Amino acid sequence: MKLKHLEVFHAVMLAGTLSGAARLLHLTQPAATQALQSAERQLGYALFLRQKNRLVPTAEALALMPEVSKLMGQLEAVRRLAEAQRAGRTAPLRVLVVPSLAVVQLPAALRRFRARHAAAPLAIRTLHSREIAQALALREADVGIVYGHAPVTGLESVPLASGRLVCVSRQRIGRAATVTLQELARQPFVRIDERDPLGALLAEHAQRAGVAAAGEIVVQTHHTALVLAEEGFGAAVVDSFTAAAARDPALHVQPLAPEVRVGVFALLPPGPHERRLALAFVEAFRETVGGAP
Repeated sequence: MKLKHLEVFHAVMLAGTLSGAARLLHLTQPAATQALQSAERQLGYALFLRQKNRLVPTAEALALMPEVSKLMGQLEAVRRLAEAQRAGRTAPLRVLVVPSLAVVQLPAALRRFRARHAAAPLAIRTLHSREIAQALALREADVGIVYGHAPVTGLESVPLASGRLVCVSRQRIGRAATVTLQELARQPFVRIDERDPLGALLAEHAQRAGVAAAGEIVVQTHHTALVLAEEGFGAAVVDSFTAAAARDPALHVQPLAPEVRVGVFALLPPGPHERRLALAFVEAFRETVGGAP
């Protein structure tokens, strides 16, 4: 198998579809399809079974995956070293973080990290939790900060802090300190898209409670939901870490009842790699969010 065959195979194993693998590798879908078919012809057996819109790995593919993952990790390490040598510098620590934790918690964690590692170069990007997990599985980053456990197997998951879902609004809802989903259902509110881990968590609890929201606004990020609530577009359901970034001190913050817990985790890629700075960054982030509500 050629290197491009291995890369496409690895991406398909992670994404589950050729279209998803093509996006991960920045290829066209026909190019990814051709590479996979070429690999299967060279091997003389199928790597995936086509079932509806997904590719299900064969026993042979599952046996190959651990070794291919190791090879992809080594290849990424070589690429990073070559790039650093060409630039005459140390390779940066590549950090991925969900957007809502990049507003308040990330700068605070960076101050702690910089106090201990002033010269360490950093490359920081904001992505959603699932995208972060996929990037780490492909060795495209060294550490990720996400909500919830890793949606991709093989990643190391380190718990950092536990928060909860809260309702933020310009007008207090009800008389109690908390807000029920039934109370929210009686008025328009801003919620997170269900493709987000916390959006899915909220939808699951709403379904269990037998409630549905009318006239709601659905957004992609927690911080957008917070801003819309501050601007008076209605109440928003966000996590308590995002609520800490509110600009308006008069904004009402009421936990949901019954309580819905939210976990913040650090994700680390599998296999051998430089972990010293990554673990130092994880510790700085843990110290920052560990005292959050």
